[in-house]
Amino acid sequence: MRVRTFRDKNMARILARIKSEMGPDAVILSTQTVRENGQCLCEIMAAVDADEEFPNAAARDKVVAIPASSAARRRQESRPGPVPPLTEQPLDDPLPAASGEDWRREWDEIRDHMLALLKPGLNFDRLAPRQRLALQYLEREGVEDAVLLTLFRSLVDRGERTVLPALSRLVGFKPLPSAQWAQRVHVLAGPSGAGKTTAVLRLALAKKRQNPNDPVTVAALWDGSAGMSRLKRYAELSGLAFRSVASPEDFRSLWESLGKKGWAFAEMPCLRGEETMEHRLRTLGMAGRPEVAVHLVASPTCSTAQLRAFAARYKAGAPGSIVWTKLDEACNFGTLINVAHAVGLPISALSHGPELTRNMRPADATDVWKLIFKHQLPGVTLEEPKPGRDTEQAATTAKSAA
Repeated sequence: MRVRTFRDKNMARILARIKSEMGPDAVILSTQTVRENGQCLCEIMAAVDADEEFPNAAARDKVVAIPASSAARRRQESRPGPVPPLTEQPLDDPLPAASGEDWRREWDEIRDHMLALLKPGLNFDRLAPRQRLALQYLEREGVEDAVLLTLFRSLVDRGERTVLPALSRLVGFKPLPSAQWAQRVHVLAGPSGAGKTTAVLRLALAKKRQNPNDPVTVAALWDGSAGMSRLKRYAELSGLAFRSVASPEDFRSLWESLGKKGWAFAEMPCLRGEETMEHRLRTLGMAGRPEVAVHLVASPTCSTAQLRAFAARYKAGAPGSIVWTKLDEACNFGTLINVAHAVGLPISALSHGPELTRNMRPADATDVWKLIFKHQLPGVTLEEPKPGRDTEQAATTAKSAA
């Protein structure tokens, strides 16, 4: 696909130029108003199949823009007659500055347009009936079109009979706590209200049940945070050691206290302003330490777009995963697939319910697929109430997919 961007004060002239240079099959991807040299210009992004050839091919990959305004040109534009020639700028010419959020929004819009064009052309008759049923169910669960297209291609190209092998290539699992983690200091980060405090305590208690003789410490990072006193009180009531880490010296003391077998689970308060995870970790002396892993705590009650933004903001240069919390408050679980596909992090733990103990489980494929296809919470039997739509319908779909 060949994509070009045109800019001019007159939209009609842009459309005429698109038709002339890219042909009648060109597709408009986006339109917006930009400011350049004190002028408000209309900017249109268009695309066409790269295999097609159109006149003026040498002009491809250029931005069409009107030159600086002048009184003579304005008078000429006001009189009827042939359209005046337009000047062209290469794509690598400086463009008006745009924020990262603006570029992300524009790219999401382009992607949505492309997916809207591709999806109707898919031949779902190439899939078995139960495969189509599974994809339809995942779509209702909120799985994004990009993920569904990836699943479709995998099923067709590999000739697989069910969707679970294809899903397993999109969603990874690395249970926490478990021997799969070489790191012994696990930092839980994420936005305010995600359930970090509860997740830290549940993971520490789960590790203590696994190895009662090994020291397990609960830590609060960045001394003075509002939740530190609450975390300390709960740790003491649960019989867990507690430490506050506010400097590199505090972290070295924490690491030395763990010995050769001890584990620590630490809560990272939400970032402030333009602060980044790397800056926070450097301040605490934890950046680049091989014994540290950083996990994103997230809830499926948030939208996929919001969770992608959280993942980008709390990204750290350390091994990590996603700890899903508040599963009992969600009405569907397609977000688990969307986020795993988007950020490339494995799922490590699943948490739900208000109780402090026994409601955190190391993640595995069985629990996640039951959650998505049956709305069965980890550790809950099918006879108990589940969140979301009718359980019988979900169970039928899960059986067909499996």
